[in-house]
Amino acid sequence: MNPVSRPVIYELTSTGGVALSPWCWHARMALAHKGIEPEIRQHCFTDKEPLKAAGGKSFPLLLLDDGTVLDDSMKIVMRLEEAVPQPTLFPGGEPAVAAYRFMHRHTQLMVFPSLIPLVVPHIPEMLEGEDHDYFITSRRERFGMSMDEVAKGADAARESLNKALEPFRRAITGGGYVSGSAPAMPDYLLFGVLQWARVSSPRTIIEDDDIIKPWMENILDLFDGLGRSEPARAA
Repeated sequence: MNPVSRPVIYELTSTGGVALSPWCWHARMALAHKGIEPEIRQHCFTDKEPLKAAGGKSFPLLLLDDGTVLDDSMKIVMRLEEAVPQPTLFPGGEPAVAAYRFMHRHTQLMVFPSLIPLVVPHIPEMLEGEDHDYFITSRRERFGMSMDEVAKGADAARESLNKALEPFRRAITGGGYVSGSAPAMPDYLLFGVLQWARVSSPRTIIEDDDIIKPWMENILDLFDGLGRSEPARAA
């Protein structure tokens, strides 16, 4: 039996149900690429019991039909590729997997941190009650500063983001997608963090004259417009 025929994915969401983790979209796009439609269970910041009951520690969490629990987006991706080899997430085989792992690390260390001052200060506006208070308090502890202080780093963050995105721009210029002539896992990786910014922040993150802009529009259109199922916060 296919262990991922009807998996359950647990996602961290706003009060209104918007996914608030870039790694959730990373996993969701990988599932869509494989033609797998998961059951989605949404959970707020202060509702930790369902996550613990499922046997995980972080979002996204994927529960497979055979009871396997995966609570790391890269583990989810690699397990999907193993269980459902076609269509592959890595055209080109092992070199493509190695490139994805490198890009994943680059995204974690360079792209995602650059987005924090541009996105995180706006997330409390999407939360209510205990979740709002929890987010403010927990992020103050994590960053060692208030949301207003985090937001003051926005200009410097834009410069850092511009530099961090350059390897992706070069790849897109060469073939139309990060992965070459067709979208694959490296595209979904970058899309995940930019989609997080798109749905969480009213700021314009990618300018119209950036080659990433038309690429983003193309990825949003994939899988019957899956990415567009979450509207952008930006006007």
